[in-house]
Amino acid sequence: MLSRVASHLYWLSRYLERAENMARILDVGASLALLSGAGDERAASEPLIITDTLESFGATGMPLTPEHVARYLAWSPDNPSSIVNCLEASRENARAVRGSITSEMWENINDTWLQLAAKRQGGAEPVDAAFFDWVKERSHLFRGITFATIRRDQPYQFIRLGTFLERADNTARILSVKQARQAAESGGDGLTDYYRLSAVLRSVSSLEAYRDTYRDAIDARRVAELLIFDPSLPRSLRFCFDEVVRNLGELPHAPARAARRLAAHILALLEHGELEDVYGVGLDAFLERFLKNNIRLGEAVQAAYMEMK
Repeated sequence: MLSRVASHLYWLSRYLERAENMARILDVGASLALLSGAGDERAASEPLIITDTLESFGATGMPLTPEHVARYLAWSPDNPSSIVNCLEASRENARAVRGSITSEMWENINDTWLQLAAKRQGGAEPVDAAFFDWVKERSHLFRGITFATIRRDQPYQFIRLGTFLERADNTARILSVKQARQAAESGGDGLTDYYRLSAVLRSVSSLEAYRDTYRDAIDARRVAELLIFDPSLPRSLRFCFDEVVRNLGELPHAPARAARRLAAHILALLEHGELEDVYGVGLDAFLERFLKNNIRLGEAVQAAYMEMK
C-alpha cells in the first residue's frame, strides 16, 4: 500500500474518533457544569484541560463559561481539534482514498458532513445534548458500516489502528483530569463524589460495565482499575492496546519494528500490571507516562508507514 493511502486511512479514523471523543467530553462537561453551578470556572475549564486547549482558548479572549467553551471545542475554525474541523478533516481524508474504502463508507461520512453543514445554516451552531448524541451516533454508524463492508486487509487495519490509538489517548486524558479533580475535592459530600465519578464512567460508556463488574458503590480506585486494566471494556487502555498490537501484527513487520516493540511494551505493562503498581508511582504519573508513550507510538507508526522513504 502507498504511504499516502495509509496516512489518509489512519487519519480518517483518528479524526472521526476525536470528534466523537470531543462530543463525549462536552456532553459530560455540560452535566458537571450544572452540578457545580454556572459560575464555577474550574468546572467550565475541564474540557479545555482534557483536550489540552486551555491556552489557545484563553488567547481568544472569550469568557470562561460552559457555553463559550462548548462553542470553541465544537465549532471554532481556529481550533484544529474542534468537532467541525475533525469531521471536515475526516471527510477530506476519505475523499482522497475513495478507491480504498467501500461506497457505503464514503456515503456515510459524506452524509455526515452534509448534515453538519445543514445544522449550522442561518448561524445556528448547536451545543446541546442532542447535537453531541448526533456526533456519537454518526461515528458509531461509520464504524458499523466499516465493520460490515470492508475487506480485512491493510486499509481495515490502518483504520482500526488509528481508532484505538486515538481512543486510548482520550480515555487516559479523561481519567487523569477527572480523577485529579476528584482527589482535590475529596472533602466534598458523597453525593457530589458519586456524580463526578459517574460522569467519568458515562463519558467512556462504562457505567453499566462498572455496575456489572463491582455491584457496589462507585469508588475512585475501582474506576481507575476498570478503565486501565479491564480487557473486555472497549474503551479501557488494556482493550485499546490489545487491538493496537493485533492491528500492527497484521501489517508489514519490517518497517515498524520500533512501533511494534513500543506497543508490546505498553501492552505488557497493562496486561501484567496491578492497581497497586499504579498507585505506587501515583495515578497522575502513570497516566502521564502512558500518554507520552502513546504519542511516541503514534510518531513511530507515522514514521514506519506514512512517510516517504
